[in-house]
Order: sequence, then C-alpha cells, then structure tokens
Amino acid sequence: MFTNSKLAQSVKLACAFGAVSTLGFAAPAFAQEEGASVEKISVTGSRIKRADIEGANPVSVLDAIEIERFGITSIGDVLQAIPSAGSAINTNNNNGGDGTTTINIRGLGSNRTLVLVNGKRWSPGLGGSVDLNNIPSSIIERIEVLKDGASAVYGSDAVAGVVNIITKQDFDGLHASAYMGEYLSEGDKNSESYDIGFGASNDKGNIYFNVSYVEEEPTFAGDRDISATPVFGTPQGFGGSSAPPEGRFAFYDDNGDFQSLFGDGNGGLIPWDNVGSRFNFAPFNYLSTPQERINLYSQGRYELSDNVTATATAFYGNRKSAQALAPTPLFIGTAFGDSGFTIGANNPFNPLGYALSTDVGVGEPGRLFLLGRRMFEAGFRQFNQNVDQFQFNGGFEGVFEFADREFYWDVGYTYADITNNELTTGLLNTDRVAAALSDACVTDESCVPLDLFNGSTGIGEGSITQEMLDYITFTAQDASSTGLESYQANVTGEVMELPAGFLAFAAGYEKRWQSGFDQPDALIAAGITSGNARQPTSGSFSVEEFYLELAVPLIADVDFVEALDLELATRYSDYSNFGDTTNSKIGLKWRVNEQLMLRGTWSEAFRAPSIIELFRGNADSFPGLVDPCNGSNPDRGSLPGCAGIPASYEQPNSQIRITVGGNPDLQAEEAESFTYGIVYSPEWLEGASLTFDMFDIEIDGAVSTVGAQNILDACAGDGVTLCSLIERGPAGNVVDLFNGAVNLGGQETSGFDMEFAYNFETDFGDFKFRVDGTYIDERNTIVIDPVSGEATTFKEAGRAFDRDVVPRIRANISLNWVMGDWTANYLIRHIGETTENCAIGTANGVDLNEVLCSNPNEGPDGSDLNVLSAMGYHDVSVGYFINDNLRVTAGINNLLDQDPPVSFSTFANSFDPSMYEVPGQFGYVRFSMNF
Repeated sequence: MFTNSKLAQSVKLACAFGAVSTLGFAAPAFAQEEGASVEKISVTGSRIKRADIEGANPVSVLDAIEIERFGITSIGDVLQAIPSAGSAINTNNNNGGDGTTTINIRGLGSNRTLVLVNGKRWSPGLGGSVDLNNIPSSIIERIEVLKDGASAVYGSDAVAGVVNIITKQDFDGLHASAYMGEYLSEGDKNSESYDIGFGASNDKGNIYFNVSYVEEEPTFAGDRDISATPVFGTPQGFGGSSAPPEGRFAFYDDNGDFQSLFGDGNGGLIPWDNVGSRFNFAPFNYLSTPQERINLYSQGRYELSDNVTATATAFYGNRKSAQALAPTPLFIGTAFGDSGFTIGANNPFNPLGYALSTDVGVGEPGRLFLLGRRMFEAGFRQFNQNVDQFQFNGGFEGVFEFADREFYWDVGYTYADITNNELTTGLLNTDRVAAALSDACVTDESCVPLDLFNGSTGIGEGSITQEMLDYITFTAQDASSTGLESYQANVTGEVMELPAGFLAFAAGYEKRWQSGFDQPDALIAAGITSGNARQPTSGSFSVEEFYLELAVPLIADVDFVEALDLELATRYSDYSNFGDTTNSKIGLKWRVNEQLMLRGTWSEAFRAPSIIELFRGNADSFPGLVDPCNGSNPDRGSLPGCAGIPASYEQPNSQIRITVGGNPDLQAEEAESFTYGIVYSPEWLEGASLTFDMFDIEIDGAVSTVGAQNILDACAGDGVTLCSLIERGPAGNVVDLFNGAVNLGGQETSGFDMEFAYNFETDFGDFKFRVDGTYIDERNTIVIDPVSGEATTFKEAGRAFDRDVVPRIRANISLNWVMGDWTANYLIRHIGETTENCAIGTANGVDLNEVLCSNPNEGPDGSDLNVLSAMGYHDVSVGYFINDNLRVTAGINNLLDQDPPVSFSTFANSFDPSMYEVPGQFGYVRFSMNF
C-alpha cells in the first residue's frame, strides 16, 4: 500500500502494468505529465476538491485488479489481510459468529473503523460494525484506506481509520466473471461466485447495473487435526463437555454422600472420570461457515443542465448464512445457580429410587449439584440467518461561479435498512424439561416423562424418543433490524489566491437518524431455554452536524520548500442522547522537492455508542474461560483472589455463564491521534518508492466490556480488582459474572507503517516488487474497576488472547510479473510471533502446562507461557489472456500448506480464525470477460 497516490495516475500505472500483486498498492507520484489536464477530485480524508491530492493523511489505494487476484470471494477477507488490520470477525468464526466479515484497522475494534461507499456512510449493524460481505467485489473500482482519525471530516466512528469503497464509474459495455475454488487435499469448502455487469453512457449521463451471486460451503472442525479436539495435543476427553450423551450426574445421595457418576449407556451409572468421561464436541462444529449471497446494484447519473447533475445509487443484498454447534448440552444443578428442578422419585426413568432436587440445602441428601446430558437425539444446534439489506443514495451535484471562481456543491439523501430473520433449531424449553422430570408428569396426560439416564451410543440412538423431543424442543424465531436515514449538503472551492497558492475550503451539514431493534423469541426472552437468554433491544438516536475544512498554502517554490501546506478541519456534532462534541484536525505537508515529502497530522476523533451498546437487554453468554481458581491449576495457591475457595473446586465446564448488557447512559468515546512520516521517490532508483509513517492513537472513555477472562484473572491476581463483578457459589463455582457496557479506561496503540515498491522492466518481462508492513510498538487496554476505581493496564502488543492476536509485525511481500498475455503473482503474508498465557491444567496427574506450553515457568512470577511462532502464508496465481475479451486465472492460496500455530487460549479450534486461516491449500480458477 503506497500512501496518498494520485488516483488517476495510480490506476493508469496499474493498468499499464497489466497484473499487480494481490496486496500491492499504487506507487506515489509527485509530478503530473506536462500539459495534461487534471480533474479536481477529493480523496478519502478530505472533502476539498483539488488537483493535487497528495494530502497530509496516509491514504492507500487498492484497485479492482488487485482485489480479483487475491483469489477469495469476500472483500472483507481481502481487507482483513492488510498489515494495518487487526483481528476481526469473519466467516471462519462459528461459535459467536453471525455470518458477517468486518474490518478492524489498528486492532482497536471494527466499530472504530468507518466504512464509506462512494464517500457516503454505509449502514452498520446493531453493534456499529459494517458487514463487508454484502458489498460485492464486482462493483468495486478501487478502495481507499485512510489510516488516521477523521472525525473532523466524517463524524463518528472514524477513530482508527476510514475505508472508502469506490464503485465503477462511467462503465460502458459488459463484464462477467465466474469463480470456483475449494481446499485441494480435503475437497471441502467448495466456493462459487458469478457476476455480470453492464453499463451505457452518452453525453448526458450513464447507468450501470450489476448482479452477483456467491455460494460457499462449510468445513467441519473434525476434518482438520488442529480443531478435531477441544484442546489440541491433550489426552482424549480433556477440555470436553461435562454433558456427554450418556449423562453426567453429580449429587448427594440418600445418605448425604457426594456422588459423581456417568451413564454407562445401558441404563447404569459408573464413576465419572473428569477427563476420560468428557464429551468431544469439537468435530460437530463448523470450522468455516456456509454462505449464499445475492446482490443487486445500480447507479446512474444524468445532466439536467450544464451545471446540475442528478445522481442515484441503489443496492439490495440478501445473505443466507449459518453456524452449527454440537447438539444441545442440557445442564441442570446448583452448580449453575438453578432452582425449581426435581427429578421425581416416581419418574419412571429414575434408577435411584429417590428424588434429586436443586431446592435441597447444601450437603443434604438428594441435592442435585450437576446434571449434564448431551441431547444428541435433538440434532445439531443450527443458527440460520436470512439478512436483507437495502441502501439508496440520491441527490444532486453541480458547480456554480462566484467572484470569478468555481464552487462545487452537492445535496443528498440516504436511506438504509438491514433486516435479519433468524431461525435456531435444536433448543430446549427448560420449563417443559422441568415438568417432564417431575413426579407430576406421571399423572398429567399432556406431559411426556423424560429419560435422561439410559444414555446414547450415537446420533439418533438413545433413550429419548421422538415423543419426548416433541414435548421439550422448539425452533426459535428471532428478528432484528437497523435503519439509517440522513440528509447531507456540501460545498467546496477556492476562496482566494495567496502568495503560495489558492486557499481552498469545504463545508457542509448533515442530519442523521439511526435506529434498531432485536426481538428474541418469546421463550428466549423469558429465559426458559437451553440457549442464551436475552431481553429485547430497541432504541434510536439522531445527530445534527456542521463541518468546515481548509487547505492553506503557506510557502511555495523556495529553496528546500517546493510547497508547505497547512490543512485544518473541525466538526460540531449534536446528539440527541449524550449531547454535543467538537472535533478538530491539523495537518502539515512539506514537499521538499519532487523526490521527498514530509507530512504529519494531529486529530481529535470520537465514536458515538451504538444501538446495541446503548439499549441491549441483559443477555446470557457462555464464553470459553479458564477459572484461575480451578483446583487443577497448580498455581492457584499463589493467587490471593482464590483464598477461601475450596481446594476441591473443579471448574465443571469450559464455558462459564456470564451476563452482558447495554447502558443508555453511555457517553461518546474520545480519541486523539498523531501521524508523521515521509514519502520518498528517489531519482537515482527509477521505479522505486518508499513511505514511512509513525502513528499514535489514544482513546479515552472507551465503550467496551472489561472481558470475562480479564475479570477472572484480575480478581485472582490480587483479590480486589474487578472481584465485585463475580458471583460464586458455596462450592467455588462461578454462578454469574457481569460483563456489561461501560465507559471505563481506554485503549492506546502506537507503531509505524512501512511500504516499499520497486517496478522494473527486463527482457523477460515487467516486474513489481513490494513490501508492505506494520509494526506495533504498543497496544494497551486500560480498565478501571467500577467499585474500587483502580486502573489496570493490559499490555497486548505481541500477545495472543481469546479471539484477538496482536503480532508486533505483519507484512505482505509480493512479486508480480507480466509478459505478453501472461501474468504471475507471488505473495507472502507474514504474521509475527505472539505469546499467550498458558493455563491448560492437569490430566491423570500430569501437568499439561509443563508438557504442552512452549515456555513453562518463564512468565511473570513463574507463570507458564506459550509462543505462537511467526509464520507466512504463500499465495501464487497465474493468468493468461486467451483473447482480448477473455482471461483465465488459476491460483493456490497457502501453497506450502502451512498450519496455524497452536493456541491454548483461543476460544475454539486451537487457533484464532480472526487472524489465521483454515488449514489446507485452497485452489481456485476464475474466468473474466469484458466486451
């Protein structure tokens, strides 16, 4: 990616080269060809139209040829591979995924990266992030990525950066493509993509229409070694669920003695083995999730007069996606804070002859501590989304003269709506379960007694009959929607001529409304299901904004100063929910000569809380957590926060129930950022260019959750920090943990981006070599305990956490070749080393930390660490122009069949899918036609 390229010249260079790297970005160019006519345009980061768009902001450009040669179907996956991007949700996120793919510049959160399409805000979801899957790559002419705060120009969300997707303009003719790919050795994840677009133009205007279709099949975790067990490399059963198909029963018997038993599959009970008896749920989960996407896009322009043009774009997308988990685990017992469950003595399937109840006192006979039963007979849990997205942008633009100067103006209206209807199968009605276990069910003709004891030997084979399933199961029907509506007006032009050039400005006004709701199924809202309970969400807010931007030339055409320009911007925003905020930006650009430019920016930014952060109803969540106070943790004795917790306490399940929720009193986040760097195109090395930019971003009052694992670790560490958010039962088990939305602490990150390109010609073809890298010096999260007020800083640079990997170094190194009708591309995507805390536990008397952690006893205070080694994905592709209209491209991603490094802190699969790819060589072929 090469910063602040003149866009017209960048595209010209890329097209002349013919084939470029999958992530190679157009080189910077200072000099315009003599006598050439230059159109005034604006580039991302500024609304001022001007001929010289080499601004102070670090902007990179990715064109359509580069996107196509990446060899994947989602533009979101392309953007997630750029080195400045951090971990973000994508279609490889199954448990916790929702079919979306987002972009997370600087790793500060995908809702802190603003996404625009043709300079207009694209509608986000309830959480404030944009699903990039619903933007088809076939309509894209280029993508401009601003890696700097820009709230002074664009308003909320432009904290870490801005992604501006520019669609095809003035297209005349027809284009079509067909794409097919799959993992070569495994033969799964068959992917297909088809699109067709056509446009027409004349002297008065143009129209463009595009239809695209994408279908991606899933892969299963059981089909890859690294993800086939809950924790890779551990003994059979380790990390598995305490709800096996045969059933687990922990209770106090009729003599008051504690029993921990396991169904033998034949109606009997045998002693529970805390490792070997556990159920391996991993093979039944998706590793990559399926999708089907249909998108329709149209745009048009028509000149009403010489100075007024009408414009309109309309987009409709439908996404059908799904996630799959192993059959529902039914958990009942005081270990989970339950009450009101009794397995009646007269239940015809109770082999004990006496009742078990959650309402019996601690240690008393018949107390049901834990019952876990995997409901295989109910089938997989399947989460199916059907998402419809519509967005319309319409308006007028033109030019007028005043005081012998031209001024450009535009007015517009935006309407967007995203609706999701979701069906979830394989869930249980826990009220019906309680009834089916009770004595009363025996005499109630409308009730069907439930057999949890005889166990199961496989899918569809067990003690639970179809009649029982019909009584206790249901299909959840949820609905959610977000809406965006806005009016905008902008004007830009040159005000006056100064000694060093023209003073230019842009000013504008925007009124925007955002709303949304989430309506869960009635049983889910009532909290009587085996899944996560959640309350409805509904709310809205509006904002009124004014902005002013100035480009001030200070010095020009003197020794060592070809041009020195000052860039200023400020924006006033007034929100209906939290009040007003003003954010400003200062940029300085010093062009020493045609070879060297120095630049820097200081900016304020903000992010308004999203609908879900403000209005989310309290909801259950069951993240995979490691309780440091677990009796099997060999280091628990040195943790002050574990004092008083029985040494016999064993965490009953890897997933712990917590509560999350919104907060209508949230305030806006505030941020401050600095960037400074150079752009260098040396005359002594023709075809070479270098950019180097430092960045430093600080966010205060960050809207976030503290993080359930952070809460557990911090409390265990000193016995004070964040302990007020944890509720434990008498046996030591976590009954609840509150992880709600708060304006506490903040985030900060600093580092640099470096980009180098060298284009050269030989008798054997034209070559383009590129290196694009990001180094993270610091990335910290600051958390404040809401009770004690004590601040805790979590240093994340070079670390790996659940769903978040923060390598200090990411880089893309590419080499591209063109000769005649042939093209070839080679790309290495480097992901640097990270270190994670390693707290695996023990099994059969063996300390697995010592066996599996790469660096046991080498962390602070002798804690155990695991290093995720640096690695690189190698991608290759070859293309050939069969004739002037038809081109075929074939490629393999992950040519060397690299597996991701094994992680013991990640939520599932023993690797983080937000940073690493599903193991396997992925091959593809694409046919492209233009007429």
